Amino acid sequence: MNEVRPPTALFAGSDMGERIRAHDWRQSPVGPIHGWPVELVNAVALLLPAAAEIVLFWGEDYVAFYNDAYAPTIGDKHPAALGRPACEAWSELWDDLRPLLDHVRTTGETYAAKDRPFYIERHGYGEEVFFDISYSAVPLSDGRVGGVLCIVSETTERVRAARAVAEDRARLAEMFDAAPSFMAVLREPGHRFELANASYRRLLGGREVVGRTLAESVPEAVEQGFLDLLDTVVTTGTPFFGQNRTLRLAGDDGQGTSERLLDFVYQPIKDAAGTVTGVFVEGIDVTERYRAEEALVASRESLELATEAAEIGTWDADVPARLLSCSTRAKAIFGLPLDRPVTIEDFYNCIHPDDRNMVRAALEATTDPERRANYDVEYRIVRPGTGEIRWLTSKGRAFFNAANECTRALGSLIDVTRRKAAGEKLRESERRFRALSDSLPALVWMSDEHGQTVFANRGFETMLGVAPERMLREGWPAVLCEADLDAFNAARPAFLEQRRSLGRDFLVRTAAGEPRWIHAEVRPHLVGDVFLGHVGCAVDVTDAHLAGAALEARIAERTAELREQIGERERVEETLHQMQRLEAIGQLTSGVAHDFNNLLTVVLGNVDVIARTAQRAGLDERTLTRLDHVRTAAQRGATLTAQLLAFSRRQHLETRTVDLNCLVSGMGALMQSTLGRAIAVETTLADGLWPALVDPTQTELIILNLAINARDAMPDGGTLTVATANVSRQAPERQEEPPAGDYVAVSVSDTGTGMSDEVLARAFEPFFTTKEIGKGSGLGLAQVFGFAKQSGGGVRIDTAPGRGTTVSVFLPRGTAVTAPTAEQVVAPPDVAGRTILVLDDEDAVRSVTADTLREAGCRVIEAADGQGALDALEQLDHVDAVVADFAMPRMNGAQFRVLAQRQRPGLPVLFVTGYADLDAIRDVPDERVIRKPFTRDELVSRLHAICEQPRPGR
Repeated sequence: MNEVRPPTALFAGSDMGERIRAHDWRQSPVGPIHGWPVELVNAVALLLPAAAEIVLFWGEDYVAFYNDAYAPTIGDKHPAALGRPACEAWSELWDDLRPLLDHVRTTGETYAAKDRPFYIERHGYGEEVFFDISYSAVPLSDGRVGGVLCIVSETTERVRAARAVAEDRARLAEMFDAAPSFMAVLREPGHRFELANASYRRLLGGREVVGRTLAESVPEAVEQGFLDLLDTVVTTGTPFFGQNRTLRLAGDDGQGTSERLLDFVYQPIKDAAGTVTGVFVEGIDVTERYRAEEALVASRESLELATEAAEIGTWDADVPARLLSCSTRAKAIFGLPLDRPVTIEDFYNCIHPDDRNMVRAALEATTDPERRANYDVEYRIVRPGTGEIRWLTSKGRAFFNAANECTRALGSLIDVTRRKAAGEKLRESERRFRALSDSLPALVWMSDEHGQTVFANRGFETMLGVAPERMLREGWPAVLCEADLDAFNAARPAFLEQRRSLGRDFLVRTAAGEPRWIHAEVRPHLVGDVFLGHVGCAVDVTDAHLAGAALEARIAERTAELREQIGERERVEETLHQMQRLEAIGQLTSGVAHDFNNLLTVVLGNVDVIARTAQRAGLDERTLTRLDHVRTAAQRGATLTAQLLAFSRRQHLETRTVDLNCLVSGMGALMQSTLGRAIAVETTLADGLWPALVDPTQTELIILNLAINARDAMPDGGTLTVATANVSRQAPERQEEPPAGDYVAVSVSDTGTGMSDEVLARAFEPFFTTKEIGKGSGLGLAQVFGFAKQSGGGVRIDTAPGRGTTVSVFLPRGTAVTAPTAEQVVAPPDVAGRTILVLDDEDAVRSVTADTLREAGCRVIEAADGQGALDALEQLDHVDAVVADFAMPRMNGAQFRVLAQRQRPGLPVLFVTGYADLDAIRDVPDERVIRKPFTRDELVSRLHAICEQPRPGR
């Protein structure tokens, strides 16, 4: 009969069995051993002797039982984990472990996994470990699951080793793909690409070749014999080495080909039996290296040709052997035989005795390993046989080996004898120039293309006490005053870039601080088209400035500045859209005025002739009155064209400084009589009013024009106020206003109806008027605007409906009022007997002008164009003057005058113009210009005046 053994007897024979028997199970959730279920006892007895790593988690608390094989796996958790709930011993991985145990316990299903990762802290630190696991349910007698039997095998080292191998393979693959040489692996049979790195794919233009045969992916290689080479390598098992083999590849679009030069090897890959299973391909693309080598050869040949053409000799010294290899040019320069080797001593013997030591020391310094100086010397040689002395310049460098020994030195040399002679001549010329410039009682200097002073004569020291050396260091800041220095620095970049000339006075200071005035003339220094800088000369003009020239120069300078500002303002304002529109209309009106003036000249001229004829014929008074009506209408048309020219800014302004207070005071009676008794005229004149730079006659017309407009705005009467003021304007708010600056303002104010915003916006448009038809031309304010802008100022209107209007005209500020000149009483002009050439392309104008002069007793010759007039001058013995139209096709009046006065120097020419370009006749005196339409008396008076003036050679 079998003996029943106690449960503890089943645990004997192992370390963990003894620990279980000795453990105090009263503190464990499973209780004492004698109370354990049979299933637990049998499971523990089963796992203890097993060689596999086994742990049993029993009950709802998953109390741990494990064998000796498992104990090392949990490290320092052993033996405390025995008999304790798993959540205590395996707390760091409980969130990962519990779901696995719960699944097996609740479902009864076995869970297995390979290389299952767990995070565990078993040696005092956390680590990731891997296990092959199998979790199985341990059933109870009633069918429930009593525990989970876990059979595990740690695979951490195997997993880590596999990962290391994979990382090594990845690195190798990355290195393979990133290798600068192209590489590929072809597997047999069929030469199918197994691997191809990036360099190989780039070589093939980015083609995808892996998995395809060579014939499929690179058919060009088959045609060029590369497939036959692979077949030979596979058949013989021997590698093939190719150098400078050409591979021609088709373009991506099938058009064109590219050629690459390759160095490569086909290395057979054999299995253990020695059978070739593949071919390893590795090589480099040497195309660029080959091209570089070809370019280097071409460069060397070009260098040899260039040095020969430039008469440059080359030398190459073998320092250890003391031999010197020279080019043909170098031997010819030295006068040495071409077929004989040259030693370094032969070279020294050719050098002039006075230069020999210097050259020897320079070459030794170049070949010395410690100094390694650049070889750059200029020396003389004495040619053998002839004794001729030549100057040479030579440059070179030395080369050293790994032992720091000089192995060779090479360089070039040039015969500079002519250059030395030319340089000596240049230095002699410079010495003469310096001696001459130092003897002048003036400042003489030169600057380079950057404005840096490179020469200054002794005049700076004599005149200003500033040494020339200081001028070379500091330049003009050494003598210019601060104000001029700022302007000098601001204008300097444009002055240099545009290669300008300069002629003006400068205020400078001596070394003692004394102010002096100099007049400087500066011209650009050009050699051909190459700009080398500037050359300048200046003389002391201090005495002239003290005598009053400074004041006149200031006035002239200020006037020029004002004119420049006026021009600049006009240019800026013309860019605005509204001004472009007005400018376009102005060009139209000026053209209309020109043609209208031609018509009016014909009308007025013929009216005068008819009137005089009628008077001599004794016609009735009624006919004469009608002729006066015609004349009056034509004169009104002339006034209208004057307004058109004023708007278009084509009229000629005779500007001078004017006292506007005196001008306004003098117009009082005229305005009162013109405006009528219903209008009260008041004036408000500013004290200390600045002088204005304007045309006084046009200013009076503008004021009268504004006064008449104001009267029309007060149909029931009112008060008109004319005021003057000094005004400093800020930036303009509207395009008709002047730019910022100082102005003298004259304003005309009324108490009339005022203007709406719509009327104000169009107030300056020509031909725009709010008056009834027949009562206004619409040119009044347009004329005011044109006059103000041409004068360099502007206009502003302040108005509101029912509150009246103030029109302010801003005129440029002048410097001093010009004193009026007394009028001279002249006798009635007489031009009878004069021979006058009349030139005009308009037949009607020319005819009336000729008839007027014939009636005045002149002999008249007519010409319809400039060439006809020149031909007439050649045929005439004597001509007193020419009356010439300015605006003509092909040859205008100014061009005719130049050619005519070449034939007859001093020949008087009176220009007739309807609106001529002011810039074109700017240099023509006013007495030699008459504007259409003109009267007989005006024509005869002007003609008489120019004929009476003395002529050259008479």
